[in-house]
Amino acid sequence: MTKKAQLLVLLQRPEGATLAQLMASTEWLAHSTRAALTRLRQAGHLIIRSTSQHGESTYRIATEASRSSRAHG
Repeated sequence: MTKKAQLLVLLQRPEGATLAQLMASTEWLAHSTRAALTRLRQAGHLIIRSTSQHGESTYRIATEASRSSRAHG
């Protein structure tokens, strides 16, 4: 499985993935992982970032339902 595919699998989970999880899966440093997220956005993926109560960012790819609510809300 390619590293891009690994990212997509993690990001498509309902709970998404933290930067640390993405880094562990790909063995990339933080700046490379963030650059990959940017490339996915540029390729048309809507990546949503949320922050936990502990201040940790979680990233996930938006589902069709969340895309619709963002477009109309």
